[in-house]
Amino acid sequence: MRRLGALVAALVGAVMLLTGCQASLTTDIELDRNGRGHVTLTARLDRDALQALGLGEADQAAVVRRFLPLVADGDWEPTDASGDVVENIVRYSTDEEGAVTLSTRKPFDNVAGLDAIIGRPRDLRAIAGDQAAIIFPSLPDLPNTSPLINAFTFRLGEATGDNPGFYFFGRGGVGNLGQKTCTGTRTQGVPKALRDALTLQYRLKAPGGPGSTNAPETPNGVSQWTVHYADCPDLQAESGGGSSSTLANGLVLLALSGLLLVIFVVRAVRRRPPKLQVADPPADDQGSTG
Repeated sequence: MRRLGALVAALVGAVMLLTGCQASLTTDIELDRNGRGHVTLTARLDRDALQALGLGEADQAAVVRRFLPLVADGDWEPTDASGDVVENIVRYSTDEEGAVTLSTRKPFDNVAGLDAIIGRPRDLRAIAGDQAAIIFPSLPDLPNTSPLINAFTFRLGEATGDNPGFYFFGRGGVGNLGQKTCTGTRTQGVPKALRDALTLQYRLKAPGGPGSTNAPETPNGVSQWTVHYADCPDLQAESGGGSSSTLANGLVLLALSGLLLVIFVVRAVRRRPPKLQVADPPADDQGSTG
C-alpha cells in the first residue's frame, strides 16, 4: 500500500512539474549539392520548464551541462545567433520572461556524415537529470536514448547542375510506432502533460527543395514540420534532378546563336544576285561548209 501511495505521489509530482511548461527542440538540416552542410540544434525552455528540470535561467553552466548529452559525439560549435558562448559549444541567451535558448551546430562533409549525426542515439535520461526518476516511470515506453530523427534516410542524386535530386524520409517523435510514445491525441495523464509542453520541429533545406514534400510549411524553400510529444508522423521530401541555371543560360545563348546564324544565312542567300543563264548555241545539223 505504501508503494502504491509513493507511485501515485510520484505521478502527481510529475504532472505538476510538467503542467504549464513550454519547451521546444528544433533539428535543422541544411546541405548543398555536394552533400556538405551542417545540422543545427536549437532548444528553448521557458522558466517553468527549467524549474521542472531543477534549473534556473541564471545558472548558465548547469543548464548547458544538462544539454551536453545531446552533443556528446563532439565537434559541435556555437551558432552565429546572439548570446553568450558557453563551453565553446553552445550559444546561450535569455529573454525578458526568463526563457532560455541554446543553439549549436555540427558540420558534415557528405551524406554519410549527416547519417552519423542524425542517427546517433542521444541520452534523454541524462537531460532529465535528477527528475528522471520521477518523469521516466510515468512516461510508458519512453526510451533512455533516441536519435534526432527516427528511421532517417537521405540520398543525394547524381544529376548535374544546381539540383542533383534528393530523397528524404524520417519519422518524427520519440520511440517506436505502436508504443505509447506514439499515441498522439489519445495520450492521458503525464504523457498528455508532456505533449502539451514539448514541441519538436524538423527543418530540411536541400538543393532543389522543397520539391515534393508532405511538410505543412515551406518558408523560403525549407521543408518544415512541427509536432508535439506523442506525434510520430512520417517526414518526407524529394526532388528530381534538374539542370543548373548556368547550364540553362548556356543552352539559351547557344539557341540564340544558332537562330542568328540561320537568319544571316537566309539573308545572304536572298541578297545574292541571280546567276545569268547563257543559252547554248543551236546545234548545226547541216555540218560545216568551209
